[in-house]
Amino acid sequence: MPLEILVIDDNRDATELLEELLSMEGHAVRTAATAARALELAHEKPAQIFLVDQNLPDMAGSDLVPLLRASVAGHGDGRCFAIAITGMASGNARTAGGQMGAFDYILGKPLDFDAFDALLARCAAALQAPPAP
Repeated sequence: MPLEILVIDDNRDATELLEELLSMEGHAVRTAATAARALELAHEKPAQIFLVDQNLPDMAGSDLVPLLRASVAGHGDGRCFAIAITGMASGNARTAGGQMGAFDYILGKPLDFDAFDALLARCAAALQAPPAP
C-alpha cells in the first residue's frame, strides 16, 4: 500500500536518502527541514506517516508530533503514525514511552533499513485495517 509520508529532519543528506528510498517503493514523500515547514505541509495535505527527527532547529520533535496529529484529525479516519528517527536511541524499532511518548515508535540512527521496512509494513497494515469502533 503506498503511503503518504512526511519526512522532517534538518539533516539534508538523511532526508534526501529517505525520500529517494521511499519514493522508489512507491510512497508519496514530502520533506521539511523545520517544524514550521512541516506544519505548513501537513495542513496542505495530511500524511499517514510522519518520520520526525527529535532535534529540529525550531522545536523538539516530540513537541511537534501532537500538532502534526491535529492536522490529520479532521481528514479520513484521522489515523497516522509518528516515528522518531533519532541519534538518541539505539537498536531496532521500539515502542515510544517517557519523554518520547508523543511518538508511536522510535528508530535509532544509523537507521537499520530492515527494521525500518518492517515497521513501515506494520504501519501500512494497521492503516488498511478497519478503524476501531
